[in-house]
Amino acid sequence: MILGLFIGLAVGCLAAAIVYWLLVRRINELLASLKDRRSQLERLENEHAARLKAATDQLRLDYEQQLTDKIEYYQDEQIIQAELQALEFETRLSVIETAYDRELEMQR
Repeated sequence: MILGLFIGLAVGCLAAAIVYWLLVRRINELLASLKDRRSQLERLENEHAARLKAATDQLRLDYEQQLTDKIEYYQDEQIIQAELQALEFETRLSVIETAYDRELEMQR
């Protein structure tokens, strides 16, 4: 009877040790997997952040280029309008001078 109890206790302890060893091994595997996943997630986050930064920088450069193009366009347009107004003024002045000269000649 004592021998049976002792054998039962030994088998129970052995079974508990095997279960404990299997659980520790499984926990270690899960921890290793978790570390791998965490490092993979960090790598993906870094790659995403880099792509996002590159896209943002490109958008900023595109916007600045568009803004520069618009400024140049409006500056050129303003220069053209100023030249047209100066030409129109010179033409009107020339017409007025011609009319004035004719009027002076008619009075003589």
